[in-house]
Amino acid sequence: MRSAAAAALLLLAACQGDPRGEPVCPHDPGFDRSRVIRVRADARPAVLRRDLDLAAIARESAGSSGAGRAQGLTEVDNQLAFHTLVNMETARGRACVWFDEVRVDLTPASVQIFVPREYPEGSCEYEAVLAHEREHERVHRERLEAAVKEIELALTGARWLPAKGNPLETEDRASAEAALNAKIRKVVTPVYEKYKADLGSAQADLDRPELYQWVSKRCPGWK
Repeated sequence: MRSAAAAALLLLAACQGDPRGEPVCPHDPGFDRSRVIRVRADARPAVLRRDLDLAAIARESAGSSGAGRAQGLTEVDNQLAFHTLVNMETARGRACVWFDEVRVDLTPASVQIFVPREYPEGSCEYEAVLAHEREHERVHRERLEAAVKEIELALTGARWLPAKGNPLETEDRASAEAALNAKIRKVVTPVYEKYKADLGSAQADLDRPELYQWVSKRCPGWK
C-alpha cells in the first residue's frame, strides 16, 4: 500500500498578561475546548481497477509484495488537511485571538484496488486477489478511524489551545498566526506519523509469506 500525505498549517499558543500580572484577555476556565475541535475522515469506497497487467502492477508496487510477485495492489492516497476559524477582540488596546473552530480532515484523496487483467472476472484467481486486497482496504479503514480519535484527543488535551476560554494576547492577528503555526503541527504530526507507521506494519502483516502460500494453493491458474 502506498500513501501520500498533504498538510496545511494551523495556529496555537498560550495567553500572556499585563504588567500587573493580570491577563488582559478575559478568561473562562470552564469553557469546553472540545467544542472547537472537529476531526473527520469520510469513508471513501475503493475503486476497482482492471486496466493494469501483472507487469504494470509489479512496477506500481515496487516489484514485490515482500512475499513473492505482486498479484494485486491496494493503493491509498492519504491526506492530512487543516482549516481554522479565528476570532479576535480588542481589550485594553491589545488583540485577543482564539479559535472558533479547528478542523482536521484525514479523508483520503483516493482508494484504488488493482486486480490484474490477466485474471478474468469470476475466476478463482480474480476472487482470491480481490478478497486479499479487500483485507488491505479494511485494515486501512480501521486504522484511519483510530487515527481520527487519537488526533481529536491530542488536540483536546492541548491545554494551550487558544479557545474562547483562554484567548491569546498579541500585538496583532498576523503575529499570532505566525507564532501558533509550529505548535499545532507539534501536536498533530506525531500522531499522524504514528498512524502511518502502524498502518504500514498492519499491511505488511497481511503480506506474510505463509498467507500468500495459503492463497496460492486455492487456485491453479496463477501467472
